[in-house]
Amino acid sequence: MQYKKRSRQVTISDPRAAAVFTRSPLRRVLLQFSQQPRSVSEVASELAIDLKKLHHTVTKLCQLGLIEVVEVRKRAGRAIKLYQCTAERYYIPSTVAPEAFSRGLSLELQAAIVRDSAATIEAMEFWLSGEGRVSGRVVERRGARSAPLDSWRILRLSASQAKLLKTELLKVLDRFEANIGVSGEVYLVHTGMARRLDQSGATDNAKPRTTG
Repeated sequence: MQYKKRSRQVTISDPRAAAVFTRSPLRRVLLQFSQQPRSVSEVASELAIDLKKLHHTVTKLCQLGLIEVVEVRKRAGRAIKLYQCTAERYYIPSTVAPEAFSRGLSLELQAAIVRDSAATIEAMEFWLSGEGRVSGRVVERRGARSAPLDSWRILRLSASQAKLLKTELLKVLDRFEANIGVSGEVYLVHTGMARRLDQSGATDNAKPRTTG
């Protein structure tokens, strides 16, 4: 069957629609209708989501103009509606977005780190080096599952070094994402870097001392 041709790109002007992309549960539901028309019951069965709850979410996404009904299949009883995203891509100006797009995932990751740390970490150990650097390590509980990764670095970088580091980090993430299989557990992985503007007072890692 030939369905209605979708828009190639839609610009979002409603903050409520933009908020869908900042909230993981809503965004995950939206993505289920991005490739081809699907029914609510089909998605609910595949994702093991309560049908009534999912239907409410789909209705909300329709009202926001993010998905639409593209076919109604008549049958005995209630007809089956097939939904699909209204566009291949959505353009969201930063002035419309209610919050950072990563905020929801950041909160989820922080909560997961706290949860897993409490179950796997016995203590933290810190020590000072002669060069004025602070080093540390996680002391894991014996027999516990591997502790989550929550590693921070405070680096002094030139503009070119910062650009190179960003490129290399993204390459690592892209390599693992390209090799994702159907087995295994789902991990939240976050890599971030930004200039630290407040450098007043003592710094976490001192500049190397010069001799002479």
